[in-house]
Amino acid sequence: MFALAGCGGQVTGVARGPWPVARPGPSIVPPDAGRGGDEPGHADDPRPADATILALPAGWAWVAYATVPRLEIFADRDGGEPRWTLDNPNPRGVTLVLGVEERQRDWLRVRVPVRPNNSIGWVRAADVRLTTTPYELLVDRRAHRLTVFRDGAVAAKLPVGIGTGSTPTPRGVFYLTELLRPADPNGPWGPFAFGLSGFSDVITQFNGADGIIGLHGTNRPDLVGSDVSMGCIRLRNDDLLRLVGLVPLGTPVTIVG
Repeated sequence: MFALAGCGGQVTGVARGPWPVARPGPSIVPPDAGRGGDEPGHADDPRPADATILALPAGWAWVAYATVPRLEIFADRDGGEPRWTLDNPNPRGVTLVLGVEERQRDWLRVRVPVRPNNSIGWVRAADVRLTTTPYELLVDRRAHRLTVFRDGAVAAKLPVGIGTGSTPTPRGVFYLTELLRPADPNGPWGPFAFGLSGFSDVITQFNGADGIIGLHGTNRPDLVGSDVSMGCIRLRNDDLLRLVGLVPLGTPVTIVG
């Protein structure tokens, strides 16, 4: 069972049925300045042979997909006992995805999808597969607006509903962890629901889950643009479908305002 913090519904039957959507991000290679081209490649990014790490263009981010059944995450690069050990795939059957803050030869500094929000740790580079994303999402709570950036430039601006004053959408830097298909596309979540790496600051349990913040559709498009949810970010269904067709998992999501 998957229950987002702010939506008054559930996605159930994850173990059976078509609910989890397998949509890993492509292994996009950033444009080669020497070639002057902007067409992405699709080969997996190899580990560097030396300490020189490829710098990404502005607006791009590394994304790590776990390749081991239980991913150990450490407080620092010295190793020792792991601070967290996360199952892969996650409890909803989706490959574990981590947003990468810093890339080194043998270690990656990553955002961890646990409480408290904005937790940071280190994973072994050998335990993950790296991809990239040219996208970034910015949610402005005051403006009730989601801005989609590609290559650092604005690609779209979409109206959103956010949390109420008593159940606010948390501020912070997060990323898209999973894409799920609710059983009822006409229900309160619309046709799809992205899970984020963040959690509600006030709701610790909701329908048996841990108050995960989501980004999803709605069956009340008239309420988009207002403070209406229990913490999730609501989009009109047409806008959500547009977003699903654009952004891969691991895409950074910054919430401000």
